[in-house]
Amino acid sequence: MTIAVVWQEDGYQWCAADTRLVAGNADRPATEIAAKIYSIPVAVSAMGTGFPRRPHYWTQYGFVFAGAALPAAMTAITASTLLQKLTRPGDQTNPPVFEEIAEFIRRLSQRFMAERRQFRSDGMFSAAFFGWCPHQQKYKLAHIDGRDDSGGFRVELTYPTPPQLDGDPWLVLGSGNRTFQSTLVQYRNTEEHITKRVPRRVIDKMVYEESDRTVGGATSIGMAHQNGFDLYFTAEPIIRGQPAARRIFNGLDLDTEIGQIGQYHVAINGLA
Repeated sequence: MTIAVVWQEDGYQWCAADTRLVAGNADRPATEIAAKIYSIPVAVSAMGTGFPRRPHYWTQYGFVFAGAALPAAMTAITASTLLQKLTRPGDQTNPPVFEEIAEFIRRLSQRFMAERRQFRSDGMFSAAFFGWCPHQQKYKLAHIDGRDDSGGFRVELTYPTPPQLDGDPWLVLGSGNRTFQSTLVQYRNTEEHITKRVPRRVIDKMVYEESDRTVGGATSIGMAHQNGFDLYFTAEPIIRGQPAARRIFNGLDLDTEIGQIGQYHVAINGLA
C-alpha cells in the first residue's frame, strides 16, 4: 500500500508520501489521514556522577514507510523515545554513526514485524531512514525491508546508491511504485517548465487523480538538512484555480481542525 519517495535536491534531502491506508484483499481505504513520515530525534549525553548530563549533541533524522502501519508506527515511536536518551560513561564524545542507528532501527523493525506476524497478519513493511551524517558530512539513506520470499521471514538493511542527477528518486517505496514511475515520465514530458520537487508533484497528481487505488488522501512532505529534519504542511487551494488555500498536514487542516492550543498556534513551515 501507499507511495513514498526520497530524493536529494538543492542541497537537501526530501521525502514525500500520501496519507491513505488501505486494508483487506480489495485494498479498501481505512483512513485518509495517516502519518507515514516521522521525525526521529537523536540526543547524546555523557554520564556525570551517576546522572546523565545535558545532551551535548542533538539532531533529527527522517523515517518513512510503506506497508503494515502498526509495526512501522511502533518502530518510529519506539526509536524516537529511546534515541533521545543515549548516554555513556566518561567525557563527551561523538554521536553514533549513521549505520549504527540504522542497524538499531532494523532490529526494532524486525521485532515489531515478528510480533505482528504472530497474529495472522503479513505484518511487513519497507522503510527509509535518512538524513545528514555528521561524521562523513553527507546525506545518507538506509533501506529497511521486511522480506518473506524464500519461506523465511527476515528484515534486510541496505544502503542504496544515490542517483547521479539532482531531483531523481533515491528510493521509492510502496505498491504505487509502478504508477509513480509512469506518472513521473508523463509529468516530465508534459510539464517541462516545472523542474523543482518533481517527485512531490507527481505524488500530488496521483492523489488528485486517484490513478492508483492504494494512493490517496493528501501529500506529506519532509526535508532533511545539515541540522536535522523537518516536516512541512502543504498549501492546498480551497477551490482549484483560486488563490485562497488551506494549510494541510497529513490530511488535517491546521486552521479549522487543529486550531490554537491555548494562546499558541502550530507554526511549522509550509510549501505551496
